[in-house]
Amino acid sequence: MSGWSKRDINKLRDDMTRQGRGLEEIAEEIRLRCGGSRLAAFRLAHGWSQPDVIVRYRQDASALPIDQPTLSRLEMFPERGSRAPQATQIIALAGIYGTTPLRLLDPFALDRLEPSERNILMRCNAGFGSFPAGPAGKAPPPAVAPTRSLIQPESDSLQRKVEMAAHRALRFAVTAEGSNIGPETLDQLREEATRLTRAYQQQSLITLMGDLIDLQDVAFRLLEGRQRPAEAREMYLMAGVLSGMLAKASHDLGDPNSAMKQARASFICADNAGHDGLRTWTRGLQSMIAYWAGWPHEAARYAQLGGEFAGRTRGTGSVWLPAQEARVWAVLGNGEQALAAIERANDAREQVEPDELDELGGIMTFPRPRQLYYDADTRVWLPGQEEHADRVAEEAIIAYEEAPDHERSFSDEAGARADQALARVTMGDLEGAAEALDPVLELPADQRIGGIVASAMRVHTALRDPGHRGAATARELQQRIEVYGQVSAGIALPRGR
Repeated sequence: MSGWSKRDINKLRDDMTRQGRGLEEIAEEIRLRCGGSRLAAFRLAHGWSQPDVIVRYRQDASALPIDQPTLSRLEMFPERGSRAPQATQIIALAGIYGTTPLRLLDPFALDRLEPSERNILMRCNAGFGSFPAGPAGKAPPPAVAPTRSLIQPESDSLQRKVEMAAHRALRFAVTAEGSNIGPETLDQLREEATRLTRAYQQQSLITLMGDLIDLQDVAFRLLEGRQRPAEAREMYLMAGVLSGMLAKASHDLGDPNSAMKQARASFICADNAGHDGLRTWTRGLQSMIAYWAGWPHEAARYAQLGGEFAGRTRGTGSVWLPAQEARVWAVLGNGEQALAAIERANDAREQVEPDELDELGGIMTFPRPRQLYYDADTRVWLPGQEEHADRVAEEAIIAYEEAPDHERSFSDEAGARADQALARVTMGDLEGAAEALDPVLELPADQRIGGIVASAMRVHTALRDPGHRGAATARELQQRIEVYGQVSAGIALPRGR
């Protein structure tokens, strides 16, 4: 491996382990410095010889038989003299190495597998849990379906994955500013991206993060090669979508800086794809990240930067951008600008023609119920708009309740209910506020993302008004909100929306 001796590799591994670096980082560093395949790099990151791996492999009775010469040829794939691995072999090795199947193959190798084998790997990847980034050389637990535990070490591991993904996105963004893809791979990436965009607003982030990171990595590495123009455009679009989802994930985990790095990579991908819909969507995302981070002036700047692109697209991203801008102006106290932005969003809705992002669905589209929620989230900040905010929030709640399951979003529904509660507190209807907030306060822990908790805390703050002091209902609701926030998903799960 590029002249590196076993002693050199062991020293590199030991140095990185002392620095607290995880197994995946060590494997990647070995691969980059020494050359060779990812499959070999993960073995070396553990400090194991090929015979060591064979001993562990044979303990898995369900795996296809394998011996040391076969493992050697698998580690060479797809070079001359190598052997293409079977999906079951890669799955068994992923369990041994404590990672997921897609991380054991370079995209170049993945594209050269038989389509049926590649399809098995890409689909089974979701069944692997998020392994703690523990020390190399220790056998990991068997691959299991992810759980919803709120144990702190799992949180640390998940947060570390987010940071690693953000750094990878930043490196990619730097190189991108300055055909090895087959149609089967493109189709499968598109299918997986579609699955994740739709699952994102309904499932716990901890069940999706590993797949998001893996697929972004596959997309980035494929883009490092050469493609025909049409394939390159599609790959940049998929890479942009995946980077955008990881930006949202970083934001949901309460890390706006990593979120902005991922969003910047998403915007560069949108530029390289020449896709105004993704440019618009990403500017809306950047504005939203800044809005929840408490940077309203920055949020307004991003919303305005997206105006040019929104004017050239008819996808629902053109509705999201002014709707997001409206609530930013409301926070800044500019009611006139806020209401004008609401009208622009309504006008854009009248002209919508679904684009490629809308076809993906999920968080990549901006449906009518979500627009109603943003309308309420705007008006609740504006004096004299409380009744209107209450009414629009109710419309949003009903629209979500009547929507098909795949179009529902637990976070946006909760946001609309919190806005309704806040509007009612402002109008002095404390019983109505408690009724509106009840479903929010009953959410399970893994859905109590930071944005929802922040929305509930707005209600808590409003209840401090001197006019509500001494009211038993106000005191009880505040106490419930405080208890709710203490067991939020911020320990291990997403923040914000």
